[in-house]
Amino acid sequence: MSLKNPFRFYISRNRKAFSLGIFALLLTNIFDGLSPLILKRAVDDLTANKTTHEILPNLAVFLFLIIGTAISRYFWRIYFGRHHHAAAEDLRNRIFAKLTDLGPSFFEKRPVGQLMSLITNDVQSFRMGVGPALLMTFDSLFIMATAIPIMIYLSPQWTMKAFVVLPFLPFLVWKLERLIQSRFRTKQDKFSEVSGVAQEIISGIRVIKGYAQEKTHTQHFNKSSKEFENSSNRVSTVEAMLEPSLRVGVIVGIVILFFVGGKDVISGTVTLGTFVAFFHYIHKLSWPMVEIGYSVSMIMEARASFERISEVLNYPPDVVDSGLVTPLEFESLEFRNLSFRYPTGTIPALENVSFSISRGETLGIFGAIGSGKTTIVHLLCRLFNPTCGHIFLNGHSLETIQLSQLRNIICLVPQNVFLFGDSVASNFSLGVPDSVEQEYVEKYAKLVNIHDEIVSTSAGYNTILGERGINLSGGQKQRLSIGRGLIRNSPVVILDDVLSAVDAETERKILVNLNENVFKDRQNKTTIIISHRIVSMENCDKIVVLDAGKIVAIGSHQELVATCPFYHSVLKLQTGQPPHVKNRGAPLC
Repeated sequence: MSLKNPFRFYISRNRKAFSLGIFALLLTNIFDGLSPLILKRAVDDLTANKTTHEILPNLAVFLFLIIGTAISRYFWRIYFGRHHHAAAEDLRNRIFAKLTDLGPSFFEKRPVGQLMSLITNDVQSFRMGVGPALLMTFDSLFIMATAIPIMIYLSPQWTMKAFVVLPFLPFLVWKLERLIQSRFRTKQDKFSEVSGVAQEIISGIRVIKGYAQEKTHTQHFNKSSKEFENSSNRVSTVEAMLEPSLRVGVIVGIVILFFVGGKDVISGTVTLGTFVAFFHYIHKLSWPMVEIGYSVSMIMEARASFERISEVLNYPPDVVDSGLVTPLEFESLEFRNLSFRYPTGTIPALENVSFSISRGETLGIFGAIGSGKTTIVHLLCRLFNPTCGHIFLNGHSLETIQLSQLRNIICLVPQNVFLFGDSVASNFSLGVPDSVEQEYVEKYAKLVNIHDEIVSTSAGYNTILGERGINLSGGQKQRLSIGRGLIRNSPVVILDDVLSAVDAETERKILVNLNENVFKDRQNKTTIIISHRIVSMENCDKIVVLDAGKIVAIGSHQELVATCPFYHSVLKLQTGQPPHVKNRGAPLC
């Protein structure tokens, strides 16, 4: 997409609808431009005392022109509407596709409200520029192209005197349009800010009420709203100057016509019909002056909005999908001398990490909060690229594997659950075919110990969840998220600290169910369990122990208890008793 010429791009992209709209607009102006000439002849016939029969042909032609104007006006509205609505749809889709392609570093810098403003308000502003503003520009040009030659034909002297002010108008328009563009950019930025503040306050309303901060946040919102109001008024101040300034030229022309043309009519130099027709043409030119004001304003606003949009469309993704390898199965995974530091970080999140896992194994990644556990997941899912070192899947460097295929093989169940405002069943079966049987969904709901709570509601699995699952507890969200990840039956499942929000008894039930009913069926598949609770690690085939981004030990639960002081001390702290290596009654694997 040519970001330098968005108007030209969308005109070319929708050339059929645009061309038909312009053609219908041209016909409209031709029909409308000829009407005063026919009116001139009718007035002259009346002043010449001609009969009604003699005037009738002119009236018939006048009626034909009015009907032709109405029909052609209908078609330019239809075709031009298709043009600019198609442009807006395409631009919205491009922004949305780009947002799904961008990585965490982009979203960390921009609030949700700002992005919502971009995809709605800025796209709407651009649509008005590429559609109605262009339409008014062409309409103004066509009116002037038809009216001015006819005015010269009627009276060159009147035309020259009536347009004495017009040469000064382009300079005025140029000055005002520069002000509009700069001020509108500020207005859009302020709109994004107030949208972001509103979104944040609404999302965090429970916390705000819990801390009795309603008044403080209301003041914060009012301040942002006031800044947006002020920036809007600054734009309106300039826009309000544009239309009256352009009308001045036409008004002066009308005044000159009465002084100059009136004398000619009285002296008999020209007919009354000529005067009436000329007056109509000057009056018609008042609309192009208004249209130019509106169109310039909207085009400048559209350009300012597109500058903001192009910043997103041109933003480089954290990860480029340049892979060509499309593995269908999972065989092995290896981290080799891997180090990583976040773009905004000052110290490495991971340093010289190396380990491997084979198909059918269960790997545990254990460590305190901030030790680098989730960073490993981010790199494995290619949300970021390693600073140095490599990750190999089936012997292929992760950079050579298509992202879509990689993320089909690996299913991540994150700690921070996101649920959609849809039914429980739709959230549960996310990522699986629509044809999946209800019994299949219920099976996994029972495994994560949430089935009874779902069926106890009035609508059961058809219960509609609030935004982000607001009508569920933290533990219910996590259990639903675990079931959603397992139901896909992916070759590799990553459980990222998924039981942190459930109580000990629920955790025990879930672990038992998973061990007895799920992981036995996944003997040829791979599971990666990330947790700071040793109870989730006990019978993993291999456990990687992290501390401050470095691997301090690798081994089974029994081996680590015997050889790793850090692991041994954490186990004692979490159990409140001397450690032992026997099965604790809730093995995960």
